[in-house]
Amino acid sequence: MNYDIEEVVYSENVLGFVKLADDYCALLDKVKIISQYQFIDHCHKLLPLIYLKAIILPETEPIDPDMIEKEVTREEWEAIYDNLQKKLKSFDTYTEVFDPLITQGAEQQSLSEHFADIYQDLRDFTALYHMGNAELMNDALWEVKKNFKEYWGQRLVNTLRILHHLLYSGQKLDKHDAKTQDHFDPEKRAKRDMDN
Repeated sequence: MNYDIEEVVYSENVLGFVKLADDYCALLDKVKIISQYQFIDHCHKLLPLIYLKAIILPETEPIDPDMIEKEVTREEWEAIYDNLQKKLKSFDTYTEVFDPLITQGAEQQSLSEHFADIYQDLRDFTALYHMGNAELMNDALWEVKKNFKEYWGQRLVNTLRILHHLLYSGQKLDKHDAKTQDHFDPEKRAKRDMDN
């Protein structure tokens, strides 16, 4: 290993990436309380920044990759996915064409799945990074960069293309489906149910 671990894991580029990853995860955690339009618009602005920061993350070598633990459980991933499907509604699925000159091979893709997969890698990364142990931070950085190259980076790019289309092609995005904190208050929910 030819680098100072502490210098790398606390570098400006890494700290910027951590902040964006935290912002993305917080956005998906609160997807129920913002409108469809707000969600799509915010992701459209946030994803290119995440992509840029991921590209310029330093290359690291793992110290003990067996110590890398996954933070996001299958149940948590499914809950994020379900919330996203409800938020995106009919805009969730799109057709992906891998070779535009050949119509065969087109397949249905899910924005919710892409968002949830990106969430999983970024949440796993930030959970380890925030533990504050330089070796774990190094290995988390190595894994998130590796997964970016092999998996979630392509999903992010595909998602961004669809978000661009949704925002600029005249699609009618719901600006009024946001829920307030009152919506989640059990007493107020019971009163609403009684009134209906």
